Amino acid sequence: MWQAGDWVTPTLGGFNWFEKPALLYWFEIASYNIFGVSEFAARLGPALCGIGTVVSLWILGRKVATEFTERAENIQKESTLKSVSEFSVPSVAKDFANWLALIAASTLGILIFAHGASFDIIVTFPMTAALVGFFVFDQAKDRSFKKYHLPLLSFYFFIGISLLAKGLIGIIFPFAIVAFYHILAWKLPSKIFVLSLFWGTAIAVAVASVWYVPVISRNGWQFVDEFFIQHHFQRFTSNKYQHPQPFFFFLWVLPLMTLPWMPFFFAAIWNFVRRIFPPQRRTGAERSAVATVLLFASSAFLNCLALSAACFLFPFGFKTAWLYPTGGAGSGYSDRELYL
Repeated sequence: MWQAGDWVTPTLGGFNWFEKPALLYWFEIASYNIFGVSEFAARLGPALCGIGTVVSLWILGRKVATEFTERAENIQKESTLKSVSEFSVPSVAKDFANWLALIAASTLGILIFAHGASFDIIVTFPMTAALVGFFVFDQAKDRSFKKYHLPLLSFYFFIGISLLAKGLIGIIFPFAIVAFYHILAWKLPSKIFVLSLFWGTAIAVAVASVWYVPVISRNGWQFVDEFFIQHHFQRFTSNKYQHPQPFFFFLWVLPLMTLPWMPFFFAAIWNFVRRIFPPQRRTGAERSAVATVLLFASSAFLNCLALSAACFLFPFGFKTAWLYPTGGAGSGYSDRELYL
């Protein structure tokens, strides 16, 4: 593509190759034009996407910490009317954001794929950015454009970028995750979000059309058949593209990608369950309930990783943060206790 000056039609060995969209190739073409053809130039785009993923999580961490620390301040003020300087919102938010970014930057999967010319980190960044945008929108109390409407707009914009990064999963996964979030939170989506599905999806499609329209116009049915039908559907029902791994392959591969932080995740689940059901007060039935919760929590998490194979680097910290709105009311713990 770089030699021919063609930014539309991917080729492999001189033949059209429509396995993936063109975003990774665009990064490489632009980098070749600036730095020349080299391994550094080929890997620069994925490295920037890895950094973008970390920055997105830093923004998420700052938003989550600010939200819960402000709630803790209000609780402290109402209960004691004393100084709450120990709950300094900026310092807590910054510390939590820095820790979340550090965890992401030191996660094995992100480190590996941000060092290679791979599609996985290319789709991880825009999908993470999209979901962070939705979370900021969903938690916003200030209805200003900057704090409410702009994050929602970014949600759809980055979905469009995800479509350019790795195809239909770029729109299916974010919508599915948002739907699952509302189920976990046991609440209906806001009217503004429901209405945004119409104009927002149009924005995402418009962004993605930068490549899809010219490639379909030039290659017609060949592209539709190979890209959508064969590579999006037939590759999962046959071994045409030499992917013989069993269905449980990602159940043990993907957790390895979250090292060294996976053990801490399961330890956090265990500690949370122990706080809900203190050992000294536990009956036999409660012990069975705890075991069942741990079993299903572990299974659900691993299955989520497997289902998220194409974007396995989607940060588990984000998924955990989304559990907070559902936990405080019935657990007997304050928002600050649950957050900590």
